[in-house]
Amino acid sequence: MQVTGLKCTLLKFPKYSHATPTFSVNPIHIFPDMRAGGATLKKLTEPDMLILEVETDEGVVGIANTNYTVTAVHAFLDTYLTPLVVGEDPFQTEALWEKMFRHSIKLGREGVSSIAIALVDIALWDIKGKALNQPVYNLLNGKTREKIRAYASRLYGPDLGALREEAVMYVEQGFTAMKLRFAYGPAHGLDGMKKNRELVSTVRETIGDGIELMVDCCRAFDATYAIRMLQMVEEFELSWAEEPVLPHDHIGYAQVRQAVAMPISGGEHEFSRHAFRSWAEMGCADIWQPDVNRAGGITECLKIVHLAAAYDIPVIPHAGQMHNYHLIIANMNMPLAEYFPPQDQITDSNAHFWYVTDGEPQVQNGFITLPDKPGFGLELNQDAMQRYAV
Repeated sequence: MQVTGLKCTLLKFPKYSHATPTFSVNPIHIFPDMRAGGATLKKLTEPDMLILEVETDEGVVGIANTNYTVTAVHAFLDTYLTPLVVGEDPFQTEALWEKMFRHSIKLGREGVSSIAIALVDIALWDIKGKALNQPVYNLLNGKTREKIRAYASRLYGPDLGALREEAVMYVEQGFTAMKLRFAYGPAHGLDGMKKNRELVSTVRETIGDGIELMVDCCRAFDATYAIRMLQMVEEFELSWAEEPVLPHDHIGYAQVRQAVAMPISGGEHEFSRHAFRSWAEMGCADIWQPDVNRAGGITECLKIVHLAAAYDIPVIPHAGQMHNYHLIIANMNMPLAEYFPPQDQITDSNAHFWYVTDGEPQVQNGFITLPDKPGFGLELNQDAMQRYAV
């Protein structure tokens, strides 16, 4: 079998003006014009999703997707990776990964290059599973359990009433854990801190003490602000605080972890085992959160998971989707999955995949059960592909 081509499709989804928008702190919010509705932010438009199809001479096609830096990843795939992969055996995932990585060193080892490599790698694993008539998790370690516990990941402020209603809905759906986002950052001063605390307090009061609750700082704080902010919410028994500082600030991660009572998590903006080796050496976080379609795909993330296991560190990947679920169910130190519930109206990019892929499992009573379909078990919804294609 040989790879014959890489096909990229860019998608743009409609935004519903009457839908409730996401409201979350973000590192760019130190600039007022970069906040929701800001003049500069309105100019920053690009496609919402890239679908990659890796084609072979035997008709087996592997698929992958990203909603991150879509235009740049598209160019990287077309210009740098397609010539390396076409004509190669898709089963040689380790050698092809290394070839793509080493060829990309001069172009940057993280971000766009890592995401592009991840998409190719995911699609190649999909091909292997389909060709062998096996789910990808059987090509890794096999199942370590029959189902995966999941946490509901949304809960955006600042409407406290809406926050309560959403939290109640997740409890009624059987979730035993959920995560909310801080809505305010350093630019909002002490008043923003108090409002953030009110968000956490509202959800905790609504769901009670028997449900796990996590909070996401969305890499928006410096260490001093993060420590002060997290100390203000320690009483709410949070299972973790996510991405308290900018991704490069490994010293800041370690400082926050030492200063607050709750576990610290992060890693969705780290892109390789080399970065996580630094995390291990510096003690940056209690929980690692790489994303398979950012951190080099299955081939690289499997090494990150094994590195974490050597330090007894749990890995809970950023985002859901099958590329993460298959890795989770095949490894003992991956106890939980992030889950973005389907939306009736599109309000943020985290739910776009529901509109174009068929086969993603929906949570039942707080758990995900994976099918035994070959590959990742996904098919593209061709009607949606045509409707949203750029």
